Amino acid sequence: MKTLLKLAMMAMVAIITTSVFAQEWTKEQKEVWQVVENSWLKWKAGDVDGATAALHPKYQGWDEESPLPMDKDATIQWFRSMKERMTVDWYMLNPARIAVTENAAVVHYYYAFSMTYTSGDQKKHEAGGGRYVEFYVKEGGKWLCLGDMSLEEEEDDE
Repeated sequence: MKTLLKLAMMAMVAIITTSVFAQEWTKEQKEVWQVVENSWLKWKAGDVDGATAALHPKYQGWDEESPLPMDKDATIQWFRSMKERMTVDWYMLNPARIAVTENAAVVHYYYAFSMTYTSGDQKKHEAGGGRYVEFYVKEGGKWLCLGDMSLEEEEDDE
């Protein structure tokens, strides 16, 4: 219950923050944001190839749990291993800032999600959320994620 309340509060902060700093997105910003949204949609659907299709061959991604960034192959292996044990129940994305040049982009956004882990007959529900930054390059007319980093909001133990 505490986790759901915290996620609801994070979502409200994200919505208020976005409203305060609302801007009209350019065509290029919308293109990049569409890549982000499509990747999450494919992740929720369990489509590993679709979720990782926008990763650059030299991709490096880092989260707070990994001691070092993971490359594209390690990320795909992680998605494949989790696909059988994990179901995304819901997620929410809220863009904060998107900066785009001719062939590079940086996307900052808030995220929240709920998922179910299955091990045999046991199911465990987990919710999380935080901030995400993704770095894109445009090659061959496609936006590809060169790197990213996430920071999950920690739960209070009170």
